[in-house]
Amino acid sequence: MTLDGFDEIATAWSPILKGCGYRIKLRAVFCHSRPHVTFTPIPHPNYPRGNTPRRCELADLLLVIDHVDGPYMRVDRRAVLVQAKMLKGGHVKLSGSEWVQHELLAWLPPFTFLEAGYDQRVRDLGGATPVGVPAHTAEYGGIDLRSSTPVWRHELTQTTTPWFNCPVSLAYFLANAATGVLGYSREAISGGADDWSFTVDELLQVTAARPISRSFRVARGNNNIVGYIADTSSRGGGYDYVDVDMSEWPPGPISTVQLILSPIDDRREE
Repeated sequence: MTLDGFDEIATAWSPILKGCGYRIKLRAVFCHSRPHVTFTPIPHPNYPRGNTPRRCELADLLLVIDHVDGPYMRVDRRAVLVQAKMLKGGHVKLSGSEWVQHELLAWLPPFTFLEAGYDQRVRDLGGATPVGVPAHTAEYGGIDLRSSTPVWRHELTQTTTPWFNCPVSLAYFLANAATGVLGYSREAISGGADDWSFTVDELLQVTAARPISRSFRVARGNNNIVGYIADTSSRGGGYDYVDVDMSEWPPGPISTVQLILSPIDDRREE
């Protein structure tokens, strides 16, 4: 669903955007790994467990939408972290240590990366003077592959029961994020020094630095890049689908999807 779906989205959007004078480029890279982080517990009401430092994966996916405009490469950026979960009875249902990651994504406590490949600074995505709205930093993506039409539903995190809110389809989420509607992804600054913008840049760079070991066929007539980094895990070994509810992923880069929108009359790339 992820490997083919985003290319199909970019391909379907192309004629629509062309009518508005824009082109779209897609770079989607998937891997069997996640960056791991550690933070001081809040703690989560559903997982108190004392004051021992928490450790969990940051997220499954970083989704970035860049509007590139003008001769000076001005970039308007929106980004969001996505944690994928298989829907159970039509709902995202967490249990046990899964609440640790919800604690991270809902409360946004300061954290540090555990992998040496990332800057070891403390990240405070909530910050005193944040770029964008911190509450829009992360979403849970509820996935159902058993229905006749696969389902991917986005839900915002919250710090009170029922713990999630504002469910929307992936298509609706992307359309609103691409047009800058408040509540659908978080503003970031390409090259920015704030913790959120810096982290988005770094996640893109760490993944881009790994060679794509397998490329997937994309729709004819576009220049989208859809690839897979197969050497980040001994599990799954390059298959198109793995269980997103696997309890523990190995450390490493994060899967990234970057959609770049630019004017058709912009000839810098030609």
